[in-house]
Amino acid sequence: MDIIKPKQEEITLVIRGTRSTKLIDRRIRTNGIVFGNVEEVSKNLGITLVDTEDGLMASAPKNRLQLFCEKLHFSGIKFSEV
Repeated sequence: MDIIKPKQEEITLVIRGTRSTKLIDRRIRTNGIVFGNVEEVSKNLGITLVDTEDGLMASAPKNRLQLFCEKLHFSGIKFSEV
């Protein structure tokens, strides 16, 4: 019998920044942990980046994109869902 797996929902974000934008944790208690730049972090999480005139578009399944959103949020990088 075949196992039916639910299809993962693909979500897209628009990020204000470039591929080389450093992601540094801005929270007080972390003392500025450096996550890396946007391109490195997205590559580690398996997120595809596309350059647009508004910034970058990041696409991935919801669970992987959630981790990326948290790093963007803690770094103070603006992003929005398409």
